Parts: sequence; structure tokens; C-alpha cells
Amino acid sequence: MKKFCFIILIFGLISCSRNQPDSLLVNLPSVNLKLIESFKTNVPEPSGLFYNKKTESLFTVSDGNSTVYEIDFYGKIKNSFSIQSTDLEGISFSENCDTMYVVEEQNKLVTKYLSNGTKLYSFSVNVATVQNNALEGIAIDNRNAIYVLNEKLPNMLLKFSNKTELFRKEINYTKDCSDICYDKDSDCLWMVSDESQKVIKMSKDGNIINSYNINFSKGEGITIYQNKIYIISDYDGMMYVFEKP
Repeated sequence: MKKFCFIILIFGLISCSRNQPDSLLVNLPSVNLKLIESFKTNVPEPSGLFYNKKTESLFTVSDGNSTVYEIDFYGKIKNSFSIQSTDLEGISFSENCDTMYVVEEQNKLVTKYLSNGTKLYSFSVNVATVQNNALEGIAIDNRNAIYVLNEKLPNMLLKFSNKTELFRKEINYTKDCSDICYDKDSDCLWMVSDESQKVIKMSKDGNIINSYNINFSKGEGITIYQNKIYIISDYDGMMYVFEKP
């Protein structure tokens, strides 16, 4: 009987540990990002954000139309152009900024363009179980590896080399995943979660490093520039600038 009870206890502990959220998040201190300034943009329903080192400006897309917007660091539109994609939710560029990648949520596609908007190709990312909770963010690292977020059901980070999937990891420490960017200085990823109102610093294999609070919802785009974190909101079209911790 004692041996049987011991086996049941061990099985129960293993089962519980599998269902628990990431223990690192529980042990992390609750820290607020320090807001520096904020700006209003005229981009309709902005989603995704990227700092382009070649143009020294920011790029975002609108999930209300098939348009890419180039904006300055005060949120003002400098340029815009239409592309052959729909339901845009994220944007990134290659390491040398000569090619552009966007994610199309409902079509579950990653689409590659030249920087002038000429379409090259698309590939499917099959992970979402709900059409409106599909692809939501994209980032390219310094070796041109592609990181793609699925919003929720499941929350997931996927890594690709060109069109080939290398791994996928479920993100269990936020309610959803809204956008992601690559930080070359730290060789890591930063993610914003709309529903959790958090910014997550994570390793490139999806393990959490730190967690920070933000006090607004609908954070839909994130990027890093000169030790600052830029986050754009879908709700009010505001762009918030935070001190990078």
C-alpha cells in the first residue's frame, strides 16, 4: 500500500508541474517600464513596429488596410505604400534591410517583399486553432532567422530558416502575444502582450528573462532603438517611448 501511494504521489507531482505556468514568471519582480514620452500617430489601426537602420525611421502596418507606413520617431507619417497582403499584423526587415517581411493573420502567411513593396513569395504557418487569433508578430535576428508569434490558442513562438520551421515553443506566461522584436545588443527577443499589459524579455529559444508592466492596452507593436523601447497602440494610435531597462 505504501509503495502504491508513493507512486500516486509522484505521478501527481509530475502532472501538476506540467500544468503550472512558467515558474520563472512567478518569481520575477513586478517592475513598471519607465515612460519617457508619447506621441499621437495618424496611422489607422497600427500593428507591428520596426526600426529600420537604413532609413533611420520606423515602419508599421495597418490591419485596417493593406498599407505599410514609414513614420518618424514622433509618430508622423513620412511615407506609405500598399502591398499585396491583407489583415496585416506584424512587420520586420532582414538584417541589411533590403527585404521586408509581414504576417497576415487570417491567411496564416508570412510574406516576403523587397523594400520597395515588390512581392517575392509567401509561406504558410499552420498553428492557430482560431482564425482571429492567428499570426501576430515577426522578427528577424542578425543571422536572418525568422521568429513568428501566434497570438493565442495557442500562444506560440516559432522559428524559421527561410521557409523551413526549426522549432515551435508554447508561451505560457502571458495571456496573448501581440508583437516581437530582435535586440541585437543583447541577442535576445522582446515581446509585448496586449491582454497581459506586459513587455517580456526572452531568449531566442523562447525562455523568459524578465517581465515588465505597461499601463495601457492594445500594445500591438514593439521595437528597440538607442536604448529605448517603442510601443505602438492599436486602441488610440499612440506611440509610447520607454527607457530600456
